[in-house]
Amino acid sequence: MAATNGSSNGTVPCVPLWINGEEVKTSTTFDVVAPSSHKLLWHCSAASPSDATAAVEAASNAFKSWRKTKPAAMRTIFLKAADIMEERSEELASYMIEETGSSGMVAGGFNLPVTIEMFRDVSGRISGIMGAIPTVAEEGSGAFIFREPYGVVLGIVP
Repeated sequence: MAATNGSSNGTVPCVPLWINGEEVKTSTTFDVVAPSSHKLLWHCSAASPSDATAAVEAASNAFKSWRKTKPAAMRTIFLKAADIMEERSEELASYMIEETGSSGMVAGGFNLPVTIEMFRDVSGRISGIMGAIPTVAEEGSGAFIFREPYGVVLGIVP
């Protein structure tokens, strides 16, 4: 994928970054090309190290309230995400097929249904996350395992 400097000619959309609830279009972009047709699908904003830092900082700030969110509210959010993905599964599968060259069976018959099911599965497990008090070997001591959200994780993938 070739990097370009910023602007599209108006016919090919530019996909922005999403940082702190806002679209961020960067001056550097890269082309997203369909591997099967070699057609330019769109330009995509390229994140710089400072964009990544801004995203982590925004996520860290959001995490402060997210970690206090009650399980029922979290469950509602995950179920809504699954419902939206299910409602838009044909559209989402078409993007996956175009962008990656995957087959319809892989995109719409495997990846999306598995992802939707994972959202629903996790939503059902949220209220069951509990701690434990294990038995320890040393007399007069104890332990408590407390499970809580880990925090922000920055993952960079090709």
